[in-house]
Amino acid sequence: MPNRGAARLLVLLLAATLLSIAGPASAEEWVPRPVLNVDFPDPAVVAAPGGLVAYATGDLVPHAWSRQPDGPWRRGPGLLTHKPSWSREGGVWAVDVARVRGQWLLYYATPVKGMGEHGRCIGVARSRAARGPFRPVGSAPLVCPSYAGTPTAQDPLLPRDPTLPRAGVIDPSYFRDADGSSYLLYKTDRIPSTVRAVALTRDGQSVQTGATSVELIRSEGVLENPALTLRPEGYVLLASEGDWTRCGYRTTWRRSTVLLDWTAAVGGVFLDTTTTGLCGPGGADLAERKDGELTAFLHGWTCRDTVLPCTGTGKWDHKPGQRGRRALYAAELGWLDGVPQVTRWLRAR
Repeated sequence: MPNRGAARLLVLLLAATLLSIAGPASAEEWVPRPVLNVDFPDPAVVAAPGGLVAYATGDLVPHAWSRQPDGPWRRGPGLLTHKPSWSREGGVWAVDVARVRGQWLLYYATPVKGMGEHGRCIGVARSRAARGPFRPVGSAPLVCPSYAGTPTAQDPLLPRDPTLPRAGVIDPSYFRDADGSSYLLYKTDRIPSTVRAVALTRDGQSVQTGATSVELIRSEGVLENPALTLRPEGYVLLASEGDWTRCGYRTTWRRSTVLLDWTAAVGGVFLDTTTTGLCGPGGADLAERKDGELTAFLHGWTCRDTVLPCTGTGKWDHKPGQRGRRALYAAELGWLDGVPQVTRWLRAR
């Protein structure tokens, strides 16, 4: 029986070679196109009555909606009515949204005092509709280190790990297991990076009484934006790795047969610039289609008001002359022996 991993690697290497030697027209044809070519970083996408709703990093969580994954997408304003009393001024980063027991819940990371310029903690807001408005729940963070200048969080990350920086928590991601139990995954910010999980109550709005968060994965580099799904072969975790301002930012996958123990996990690269032609494909989220399969949504840098990816080794957030923006891409997802595969890139209608 042929080695499927080796065969897939050969296909990817051939595609990369063709891209590198192709002329401008054929190279542009090979590269996927955004379904929404505006700045829409760290997308979270849900299937809701009437279509899809997408949420992005930004002030009070800007959004977009569409009847189909390939659009047309329409942009809308922020859906979070206000920041909670324990927050300070600053943008809301990488959110996640889930429908739990008839309520739509928005998990968000917002700036707090006591952890420098970018230190953030995680709260939850709720709404009766996927397009809001979302109102913050409770008077304290859902997850926040004990050293932050906030009321004590339901998950204060105790006892404190002295090997981690005092930088807060970001990138919340909701997961419901096959038995109905639910968890919140999140990242401890800066490096070393860790992805942790904490058990939630059935309504998804609180941490379970007495629950302690568990470290799933640790990396000496940047590891962020966790998105978890369950397959017959095990739990599959997508994450972003690298510098988000550069084309080398990528999406990786890991698979474990045990939800809270990833010491024996296997994994690899899912999307990067070599295999896709995109600049910094990351921030991936998964939305379930009507047929039960998944669509992956992610962002990637486009430049100069075109649909073409940025190129080179620059830091794109520092190049206003290039007019770089993190556009929204979509791809239908398939599986080969428990490994995620792009079966088709979608293009804007």
